[in-house]
Amino acid sequence: MNETVFEAVRPAPVLSLEAQLRATVEQCFRRAEAYLHHRFDRPHVLLNLRGMTAALADCTRNVLRFNRSLYEHNAPDFLRVTVPHEVSHLIAYRLHGRHITPHGPEWATIMGEIFKLAPQRCHDYDVRPGMAAAFRYHCGCPGGHLLTTRRHRSAQRGRRYYCRRCRQALAYSHPEKPARTISPPGKTDRE
Repeated sequence: MNETVFEAVRPAPVLSLEAQLRATVEQCFRRAEAYLHHRFDRPHVLLNLRGMTAALADCTRNVLRFNRSLYEHNAPDFLRVTVPHEVSHLIAYRLHGRHITPHGPEWATIMGEIFKLAPQRCHDYDVRPGMAAAFRYHCGCPGGHLLTTRRHRSAQRGRRYYCRRCRQALAYSHPEKPARTISPPGKTDRE
């Protein structure tokens, strides 16, 4: 009898979401190092950010903080866009110092040339799953903005919020319904 020459192919191990995030951060740094011929210290990576912010780069402490909830709900885009976005902040800071603007030309160049991504300042993830309540405000831009309960109450007491794009004052429109959650099998939404 002829024995097979081929070994059984073992499937690649499935990485946890946290391991995927850390691996993507490492890939981004390796890509930047190859492009720039410069070595960068690796940041401390945390999944402890909450609220509507997807991620935050603390350049002075060399820390990347990510929002676990937004990551879990948007993992493919998060790994493809948000991680390089934040790594670009750390690289820009290391190369150009602390006197650069967060989304200035230095950061935009790194996003475009190294990561081949459009330098977008904000994400468009649905933040409602993590919010107990949200309130829709409008300005001159299409779509409007979601404010948290805290900011809505502050606006109701007289504080003014402005759109960063069109610079118009935000005006209250209506409460936003929370994102529909999927019920466990065998249960209805009314239970």
